[in-house]
Amino acid sequence: MTLRAWQLGLSLGIALLTTLAFALPLGYAARQQAENRAQQRAERRAAVLVTVLAATRESRAVRTAWRSTGEDAVSTCVRLPEGPEVGHCRLDAEAARRATAGTRSVRIRDAAGRELLLLSLRTPEGRTAYVESLVREEERSHRVAAVWTVLAAAVASLTLISVVSTDHMARRLVRSSADLVRAASTVGRGELGVRVHIGGPQEVRKVALAFNTMTDRIASLMQAEREFSADLSHRLRTPLTALTLELDLVQEPVAGRLRAAVSALDQQITHLIGRTREGGRDTPNAAGHQADLTAVVGARMAFWVTLARAQGRRCEVSVGPVPLAVRVPEEDLASALDALLGNVFRHTPPGTGCAVYAGLLDGVPTLAVEDSGPGFSAPEAAAVRGHSGAMSSGLGLDIAARAAVEAGGRLVVGTSRWGGARVVLRLGDARCDGPGRRGSP
Repeated sequence: MTLRAWQLGLSLGIALLTTLAFALPLGYAARQQAENRAQQRAERRAAVLVTVLAATRESRAVRTAWRSTGEDAVSTCVRLPEGPEVGHCRLDAEAARRATAGTRSVRIRDAAGRELLLLSLRTPEGRTAYVESLVREEERSHRVAAVWTVLAAAVASLTLISVVSTDHMARRLVRSSADLVRAASTVGRGELGVRVHIGGPQEVRKVALAFNTMTDRIASLMQAEREFSADLSHRLRTPLTALTLELDLVQEPVAGRLRAAVSALDQQITHLIGRTREGGRDTPNAAGHQADLTAVVGARMAFWVTLARAQGRRCEVSVGPVPLAVRVPEEDLASALDALLGNVFRHTPPGTGCAVYAGLLDGVPTLAVEDSGPGFSAPEAAAVRGHSGAMSSGLGLDIAARAAVEAGGRLVVGTSRWGGARVVLRLGDARCDGPGRRGSP
């Protein structure tokens, strides 16, 4: 064997060992992450039905709520203590009772080998209702093949670089490979904070840079998953607020039991937000997603005005007369409005007035919400994610701010005309179907 062949063989062997040392752990981590996401989605589907059961166990109402979940209804079912089951349950009643003996939540497999999440819920009458949610197989393998393709391409590229290295490059590659192996093993254990020092020959620097870029991307995706859970939990507070207000119309002792259930649910949501609100989210706006600002605000305010009337609040609503298209999905725009008004209803006393404006302001589509409450003690820090001066998650303004950024605008926090809080979403450029108007709300 010639010296050149020996050097090429050595370079090839080192490249394969080095790249596989971090490709295999990262591939396994990607597969594990996909399985965790599938299980989390099954838990979220089940949580929706558990929330419904906490409020009512009337068969028709539960069936209506189950149907409203859309395509998720295929994967879920509810077995009530009395009456027919809602949806198609894959376990019979006896198997469900045995599986949940001594525990409230359990993951089991049915006769076909499919993984199921089974939740049991004790009713005030001492009976047990069951919620079943299927862990979908297509969600367990979502994007795993693409990750393995990227890893295979990285292995091939890095191997080619190492084969054409010189003897001096091969010696330095041996020293650098140890750092890569240690870093890859650390990432495989779930510690995504490790990075490889970028130095040495040009090929080694490319390997280290590719590894660091891949690790940064994985960490960003995991942070985005945690933030999505936190934001979803925060959005649940809007129907929870409405339910709390309606409890005043319910007679005792039913009202007492419902208040206890609502309080427990609120504590769980706050706990979930506290665990998942760390980090940043980097999810680009889906191309082509638009919403009509005036239509969305007009539809949602029909709900909020009713709640304001129940609390004795004066709620002024001013919506522009023409459609205003903004570059943000309709559900994100509605969630931003719900988050802003939810803050008003939760953090100001009953009777506090509020106002909502949706239309053009200085030629830019604008959504403004203000109130006559105490206002922000620190307006500059109010929109910082996770910041809160009260017993809240601090995510409400962040949800609204990201909707504004998606539309190419920004969020502005200030003082209202009554001395309370004023939050303005500047939603970028407008494309109107008719003449707009300028001015202030």
